[in-house]
Parts: sequence; C-alpha cells; structure tokens
Amino acid sequence: MMQVWAIIVDSFREAKAKKLFWVLLGISTLVAAAMSCIGFDENGFSFFFGAIKVPHPLFQAGTDAAASFIGAIVSNFLVGTYIGWVGIVICLVGTAGMFPSLIETGAVDVVVSKPLPRSLLFLARYIGSLAFVLVQATYFVLVTLLVLRWQTNRWLWGYLWAIPLLVLSFSYIYCVCVLAAVWTRRTLASLVYGLLFWVAVFGMASLEKFVGADMRSNSEDAVLKFSERGSVGKVSHAIHQISPKPGDIPIILGRQINALDSKDFVMAITAGDAELVSAGDLSNIEVEQRIADSISPFQSIGSSLAFELVILLSACIIFSRRDF
Repeated sequence: MMQVWAIIVDSFREAKAKKLFWVLLGISTLVAAAMSCIGFDENGFSFFFGAIKVPHPLFQAGTDAAASFIGAIVSNFLVGTYIGWVGIVICLVGTAGMFPSLIETGAVDVVVSKPLPRSLLFLARYIGSLAFVLVQATYFVLVTLLVLRWQTNRWLWGYLWAIPLLVLSFSYIYCVCVLAAVWTRRTLASLVYGLLFWVAVFGMASLEKFVGADMRSNSEDAVLKFSERGSVGKVSHAIHQISPKPGDIPIILGRQINALDSKDFVMAITAGDAELVSAGDLSNIEVEQRIADSISPFQSIGSSLAFELVILLSACIIFSRRDF
C-alpha cells in the first residue's frame, strides 16, 4: 500500500509542477472575486457592485429566495459554464500527459520492475491524476462558498456537493484520455481524443434534449416514450442512456442548494416583467425545466460511472498486457 500511495503522491506532484495548476488556481480566485459584484439589499439585488439595480421584494438580503437566486447563478453559470467547459479543458491539458509520461521507454522500466501488479499501478496513476482536479475543485468551491456566505448571510452547505460532482464530471471525459494514452502512448493523441469525445457527448445530449421538442411542448410529460420517437430520436436516446452525462451535474447540484428553476430565474432577472420575455421563450424554458425535473441523479451518475468503468477496464487490460 505504501508503494501505491507513493505513486499517487508522485502523480499529483507531477501535475502540480506544471504552470497550468497555478494558472487554474488564479482563474478560480478571479472568478470568486467577480462573484462578489452581485449584491442584495432591502430593495432587491444588484449587479456590478450596485451599478445595475433590480428592485424585487422577494429577493431581499437574507431571504431564502436570495439564496436560491445566487444558487441558480452558481449552478448554471459557474459550475455549468466555467467549470463545465473552461475548467475541464484546462484540467485535460494538465493531465493528458500523465500516462504517456509513465509509459515512456526508460521511465516505465523502473516502475514495472517493482513488485507491484500493473493493475494497481494503473489505478494509482489514475487516482493521482484525479487528485489534481480534486484540489482545484476543493479550492474553487471553498473560496466561492465564502463569497456566497458574504452575499447571502448564510452558509450554503449543500454547495459542498460540488466538489465530488465536479471530479465526477471530469472523470467521465478523462477516462477516454487514459484509454487513448495507453493505446497510442502520445500526449497529443490522448488530449485530442478526450476533447473530441467531450464534444460528442455534449452534442448527443443536445440532440437528445431537442429531438421531439414539439411533442414535449404539447405534453406535461417531459420524457418521451421510446415508441413515440422517430428513428433519429431512438438512436440518440439509446446512445444518451449509455454515455456519460456531465451536462446533468449542474442540475443535480442545483437541487442540493435549492436553486431557482429556469422560469423563476428568468423572471427574477427581468424583475417579473413578462413582456421582456416572449411567450415562445417561456414555453421553451418550461419544457427545459420539465426535462431537468425528470433527471434522476442515481440513474445519471450510475450509468455514467458504468461507462467509465468499462473504459477504464479496457485501458487497464491494455496497460497490463502491453510489452513495454
């Protein structure tokens, strides 16, 4: 076990030695500082340190509605956009070379000569790579949690679920990078395959989300029956069910912090003025909300982890049987 722990620590140190580790920490600090531009008072909320004020009696400082409003911003924009897109790209760049550097000629000879099964070596290296993301996610969540405490005058302890959820979201994509790394032994190939897979996952999720949108808009049932779908809809649904679902992470987190739903959030931004939002947009928002409400955290995370396990087992078999 000491050897496994040593490999995990060494893998994390290798990732931490890269400038991207500190760059991402700096970006997280700036994002947390930017969050402080949102404020609440006795009249409602404001943006850019009071430059734009939105009077709204429901969103006064210290109210549950104010906490739900800021929770919607955190789950949809910070976690969904910054961490879900920018953060994943930076973390993939920072960790894509972990396995190729391990199996380089000379380096791998020293490691595999030790009395340690290759499967444990593979697992330790993988965990060490995820430790890079764990540290980044922990720092980001803790810093932004302090900002949320200052803004809402309460602790949003449910927001701490963002730490494991963010690591999970990254691992869904990183497992493909690892498979490509042990197959090709090239860092660039590992990164490219990981990014392509990430784009494909979000593309398939978008197709699944919008296919049959007209049928959803005329029904209270957000989940279309399989028999009601066209051929494209059936294929997209089948692939979506077995593929990772990182896009569900912001929705799952939003439930943990009681974030406003999409419609209430839009109405809050427009200060309750329905004329600023078209009827068609409101209808689309309601459909999206029904789809979001139909997402099961256990099914989403369970099916995503099952896919990740299959990919990691394939990569581990290749790593264990390859003649270095």
